[in-house]
Amino acid sequence: MAQSGQLPDAIAEFQAAIRIRPDYWSGHSNLGNALSQIPGRLADAIAEYQTALRIRPDSAVAHNNLGYALSQIPGRLPDAVAEYRQALQLDAGFADAHYNLAAALLRMSGHDPEALAEFEAVLRLKPSPRLQQIVERLRARIR
Repeated sequence: MAQSGQLPDAIAEFQAAIRIRPDYWSGHSNLGNALSQIPGRLADAIAEYQTALRIRPDSAVAHNNLGYALSQIPGRLPDAVAEYRQALQLDAGFADAHYNLAAALLRMSGHDPEALAEFEAVLRLKPSPRLQQIVERLRARIR
């Protein structure tokens, strides 16, 4: 529902589910996803991801989502990188976490070689011409 543009309804349903079952980790994570799409609600989204991770610390998806939310806040890129790395420790084949880690590393000075390695991992997991171009440009920039 959150993906169909009906955010207020989705948020209300996730909140209702969490009231019934406070330990519903994916409800907290999905609520975070919905809240992260609303301007000014990023802090609330982060709190929901953190709650999801307290309930289920082995959720690579929740770590990735928390990382993405943190990456939107100035000065929080190192925290985002840590979350992406945690997601990848839990699921080394998680292409989205590799991609998000690569993108975050590119935004940090001096991390281009690490970013390249992450983009190459994504390329192995999900080959695409667009990503191949990104990898080739980054390789040329590093040389």
